[in-house]
Amino acid sequence: QTAQGYELKVYKNNDWVWEKVTVRTKTDLTRRGITDWKQCNTKLIKRGRKYFLAFAYEKDVKLHKLKEDKTRILSIDLGLTNSAVGCVMESDGTVLDRLLVKQAKEKDHLFHLVNQLKKAPRQTIGAACPRYWNAIKGLQKQMTNDTAHQIIELAKTYNVNTIVFEYLGKMRVAKGLYGAKRLRFKLHYWLKTAIQNKVEEMAHYLGMRISRVLARGTSMYAYDGTGEVVRSDRKDLCKFPGGKQYHADLNASYNIGARFYIRAIIK
Repeated sequence: QTAQGYELKVYKNNDWVWEKVTVRTKTDLTRRGITDWKQCNTKLIKRGRKYFLAFAYEKDVKLHKLKEDKTRILSIDLGLTNSAVGCVMESDGTVLDRLLVKQAKEKDHLFHLVNQLKKAPRQTIGAACPRYWNAIKGLQKQMTNDTAHQIIELAKTYNVNTIVFEYLGKMRVAKGLYGAKRLRFKLHYWLKTAIQNKVEEMAHYLGMRISRVLARGTSMYAYDGTGEVVRSDRKDLCKFPGGKQYHADLNASYNIGARFYIRAIIK
């Protein structure tokens, strides 16, 4: 880095020469909102046949210190059918807005690539199939980033203080269960941990907090307290004891938010 800009030493015509590098620093800093951050050392990264300059910035970000029962939350339910379903909730139970991230096209593309990957070793024994794996990993990264950005954008719009998730560990499926093989296949490519980690990183960047509640029973009971619900065959709708039908994942997001506030009141 020089006073005039950035220069890179390259090997041309059997000699090392310095060439100027064009950097859109001001545009990117304004777009990301880090114009007042401290710039760290620049790093040169090689990806394939191309080289990139990576700029790192740092700043001390302080998270809010509000009490849990006086915060506005965004409760998120991560699922297999819908990537994320959430709602912005006040401490008195008022729902301000809802979020639905489906990504049906991306998931269909992902499962198509996985099926192609399964068939490839049958044609060529011992094939590593790097192209398929790179495509699958790239698509998973895109789905993770897209889901996380939609969650953060809604949280920024309503000035959310805390984003609430469920504790989602390893899920085991019984062998004798109907459709267990396909369910294991979906669970294997479920991006629950990657989405939570990405949202946590972006939320702390904005001073928001992350909280997690117990996942047991959030989809089993109705949010109005009437009792257990009956899920449809496609698991997208649920029927309350009173006869009302509701979106299953949206009902779960209400229960996640309520569990967060109930825990704060009890403790």
